[in-house]
Amino acid sequence: MALEGTIKDFGLPDIFQLIGLQRKTGMLTLNNEKETVTVAFENGMVVSADSDSKRLEDRLGNVLVKQGKLSKERLEEALQTQKQTLQRLGHILATNDYITGKDLKDALQVQVAQIVFKVFRWRDGHYSFAPADNVDYDRENFVPMSADFILMEGIRMVDEWPIIEKRIPSFDIVFRTVVDPGMIEVGTGGGDDLPGLSEPKRSAASSTSKIRLTPDEERIFRRVDGTRTVQAVIDATGLGEFEVCRTLFDFLNRNIIATVGQGQARMAVEEEERGIASATPGYVVIALVVLLSLAGVFAQLRAPFAVTGLGPALTGIYTLVVEGVNLTRLQRLDRGLQAHYLLTSAPARSLGDLVTAGLADGSYVKDLSARPFHYVPGWFPNGNGYLLSAVDEGGRDRSGFVIERSLP
Repeated sequence: MALEGTIKDFGLPDIFQLIGLQRKTGMLTLNNEKETVTVAFENGMVVSADSDSKRLEDRLGNVLVKQGKLSKERLEEALQTQKQTLQRLGHILATNDYITGKDLKDALQVQVAQIVFKVFRWRDGHYSFAPADNVDYDRENFVPMSADFILMEGIRMVDEWPIIEKRIPSFDIVFRTVVDPGMIEVGTGGGDDLPGLSEPKRSAASSTSKIRLTPDEERIFRRVDGTRTVQAVIDATGLGEFEVCRTLFDFLNRNIIATVGQGQARMAVEEEERGIASATPGYVVIALVVLLSLAGVFAQLRAPFAVTGLGPALTGIYTLVVEGVNLTRLQRLDRGLQAHYLLTSAPARSLGDLVTAGLADGSYVKDLSARPFHYVPGWFPNGNGYLLSAVDEGGRDRSGFVIERSLP
């Protein structure tokens, strides 16, 4: 069977169904502008998958480390052994008792499934299937997946991802829990406990009732800590991307968790909350102190009877310190504006919006001379940008204190 063409002309569900129905053995290669994925079939069953963007074995080792099931040191040892023996990484890990056989099988199933399901979200690309008498895969540790299972899960994922992405548009988003962990009650994991977009709507969390979760849901809930990104939660639980995002979507709808922001935005918020006391790095403060001391000594040498700290000798140093603080405030406002955009998908209307959102201290909107910083939203033609600057007494932008930022 010669099978080759574009995904737009012949969809992936049709390709998998055809290979499954005809119980074909061989290698399916899928590629787009960013990535090439290979899926191996044996008698119409998926038996392995790999990607050139991140090899399966690299992905497998990293995930096991992030789950705490394998230490970095043992992974390095296994990788060195692999180079010498050319054995599969999973075989080395299991035979040396670095991980259990069950851990390896579970991780392989999830990683192969994630690679396969990922291509179901492609909108374009090229495919080709090369028949073969046999294919090589880890027969000891991987359970073949039927084409019917792939189709069912893949089509469901394609249908539900657009809905999920409205609430979880990026794997860089950070969530926090908004309910007491003591309210969580773990169910049996039966059909009635499964979350879903198309399943009966479950009640939102309240202050009095217990929140019933399946074991997998509870595992995801425990990883939501206001620090981990969605990707980090996926890595830590060892569950599939779709399953984790689907559960987080359900948690959001039930008011079990809330959005903190994206990883980058959250870091910016934390920096703002440290306040002006930490606005200048410690080593800069030390350098300024040393500089001021030297300036004082220099002033004493030039005028032995003068009082150190007064007079024209320190005027330049004082100006330098003031300008450094003003520039630091301007840069902090710039980071706050970027964080605001990441959180709201819209530029701030004024610098006061940053103060209201807790992204900037109220004193930051002015320089040390109490002159408000100049902020102009919609500075670029696409409307998603801004101009931020310090101004002089006449209200003119000061050279060296102007930031023009274009947003996506």
